[in-house]
Amino acid sequence: MRSVRILAASFLMLLLLAGLTACGQPPATADEDCVSIQVDGREVRRIPLSKPQTVTIDQGGGVVNVIEITERGAVMKSSTCENQLCVHMGEVNVDNWEYRPNGAFIICLPHRVTVELKVKE
Repeated sequence: MRSVRILAASFLMLLLLAGLTACGQPPATADEDCVSIQVDGREVRRIPLSKPQTVTIDQGGGVVNVIEITERGAVMKSSTCENQLCVHMGEVNVDNWEYRPNGAFIICLPHRVTVELKVKE
């Protein structure tokens, strides 16, 4: 049963990524590279890489994601979701976003949280 849920979550994640990465790369920002954090498709925070910090997204009811932003990128440090796929996606940074299986994204499907690295061109 658990493997079916993981497979279903992976499939949904791929569908979501296909829609989000239709252009093949993250959209550029006007002034500098940044990380966009979205919940339910709405941006809730946009943090420049020049301002490293740890961001906690607490949606109440025990739904919590912790994102660490560095001068190079971002990583999902922890999540209260059951499957932990977002935590295992690892870091997205300015050196690897083009080669990662998830591109410029870290996605927590159970919590509907998306972390996107946006690099200027």
